Amino acid sequence: MPSERILVCGAGVAGSILAYWLAKHDFQVVVVERSKTEQKAGQGIEIEEPALKIVKSMGILDKLNEKKTGELGFNLVDAQARSCGILEVGGISPTGALELMRGDLTEILYKSADGSANVTYQFETTIQSLRQTQDKVIVDLENRNDKTITTEEFDLVVGADGVRSRTRQLVMGSSEELNCFKPVGAFVAYFSIPKEDQDWPYSQLCHFTGRRIIWMRPVGKESKMTSVYLIHAHDDVPNLRRANAAGDRLKQKEAFAELYTGLGWETPRVIEQMMRAENFYSDELVQVKLQKWSQNRVVLLGDAAWAPSPFTGEGNQLAIIGAWVLAQELSRNRNLVAFQMYEKRLRSYVENAQSIPLGGYAPYIFIPQTSWGIWLLRTIFRLVSWTIRFVSWTKLVRMLPDQQHPEFDLEIEEVEVKGAR
Repeated sequence: MPSERILVCGAGVAGSILAYWLAKHDFQVVVVERSKTEQKAGQGIEIEEPALKIVKSMGILDKLNEKKTGELGFNLVDAQARSCGILEVGGISPTGALELMRGDLTEILYKSADGSANVTYQFETTIQSLRQTQDKVIVDLENRNDKTITTEEFDLVVGADGVRSRTRQLVMGSSEELNCFKPVGAFVAYFSIPKEDQDWPYSQLCHFTGRRIIWMRPVGKESKMTSVYLIHAHDDVPNLRRANAAGDRLKQKEAFAELYTGLGWETPRVIEQMMRAENFYSDELVQVKLQKWSQNRVVLLGDAAWAPSPFTGEGNQLAIIGAWVLAQELSRNRNLVAFQMYEKRLRSYVENAQSIPLGGYAPYIFIPQTSWGIWLLRTIFRLVSWTIRFVSWTKLVRMLPDQQHPEFDLEIEEVEVKGAR
């Protein structure tokens, strides 16, 4: 009897981990991705427990460690480049012990999944339409280079294609119809600029009035680039909203340049290089909240189903855990019951993870509006960083509990892992 054939839309973290484990369970998997295989843009991310157990079981931890950025901690600076305090790796620091660039992570995951004879990747390919029958999903796939369309049949389809999921739109309707986008009150831009000596070895963040920040993060000691995040905590910036809606990259850059021009610290350099950046990405931050993650033979995974927003710090964790759970349930059921069990096990965990700290006000508290608010935040941060350094120096840190992500039962059984291998 031929193995079930599954289409995975999206070769990101969730898509490739799902493909890897489905192949281990003898599914035939096709992964389509709109971008080129060599594209490696993206922001810095970290992997912590319980997601770390999953990548360990894939046997790729050594490869991930080789790609760590080497970022030594987080440095809060003022507009004159003076440090307001440093948080070393781990604990409450934004810098995790396993910190790497998203592009490096997705490349490792892709190569790991692609090593299986049961997995086929098709890059620069998009899903144009799908039709569900009682026992199949008929999908039209378009090659973005030559515009050719091929029609294929699959037993199941997984949409792991991000916040603005094409799969979700085709199966469930537009985001407006679903009312699934919940804005968190911020606009962001991610891009890379040429590295300078002062960009290493700490990530550096500077606040400016009007709820604006620039966060610069090292990509690696030997890298020639530095990763930059611009975050403007505001619920309505008309120029940016129009540019984002049109997908006009130049207008997005111009809108951010207008917002940041005239500010101190590294701003002039950042704005100048932003206008030249080829890997620029901008969007309004939203959470995705759906009543249901599947419809018949199509299921959503990762940001397509539940984008938590960067303010929660849980996006990468949820992508890894979600992919594991979906693959696990499909291996146990091999039918549509798997989708029900996947959502039953994961939904409450996801909803808790979507909670933005401090009752949803964290973006406004940590990105102040006024000079006084910025001064107060820096003062508190200075006190916290000094306290942590003192505790670490006196070895009292051993008495403090480790900061951990919420527990989740991965239901990893030794016999199951051996069987998958």
